[in-house]
Amino acid sequence: MNADAILRNKSPILLNNEPFFLWEIGHSRVIEHWMDHLFRSNASLTLWLEEHDAKLAAFVAETFPLCKRAAIKTGLPDAATDACTFADSEGVIQLQRGTALVSCLPDQPATRTWFAIVKKWLLELHKFGTQLPELETQIAPGVVIGHHCSISKDTVFHAPCWIGNGCTISGAAIGPNVVIGEECVIATGVHVTDSYVLRRSFIRPNTRLDGVVVTPEIILDHATGEAAALS
Repeated sequence: MNADAILRNKSPILLNNEPFFLWEIGHSRVIEHWMDHLFRSNASLTLWLEEHDAKLAAFVAETFPLCKRAAIKTGLPDAATDACTFADSEGVIQLQRGTALVSCLPDQPATRTWFAIVKKWLLELHKFGTQLPELETQIAPGVVIGHHCSISKDTVFHAPCWIGNGCTISGAAIGPNVVIGEECVIATGVHVTDSYVLRRSFIRPNTRLDGVVVTPEIILDHATGEAAALS
């Protein structure tokens, strides 16, 4: 069964000029996470874009094995399709058979949808534990740490949270609902809740982060997609 996904507007940009479907979710990208859901239903994916995206097309061509079938096309399908797939406003990836095609993203800021998907992933991680023991270690229920991290003993974790490879964390409070991307530096006295710190970001001492996505260049309120200030 093929599931069509329609991205009606050009994908917004967040980090390194990457489109929505290449945004991070732990070790993976959004499109990999999406394909994992479809694979459980033995469904392939055709993602329809208004404009060709060379970076996304190259990622799909290089990443997915034959068992996870994905294709990128421009325009709209010219015939009836088996099913459509989309994310709802709560971050649940839906697969509906025999329905009219709808936009694969709800009418809300893309950062809100993305973080809702991230939170669903964190809840599954808390419930079922890591599925990638060769890449990360679960040190407590819902607390997963990548390899080659330097974390001080006075750092406190509140599940669910996920820490990527190569991070340095010194006396911070992390979680709940937090992802720290790879190679981040989190200084002493930092408190992070309900946030995503993208790879290679630095958080200065005694900073409080709540409800934001942090990149090396900008900080966004993930509920609105607009710029936010550190406190």
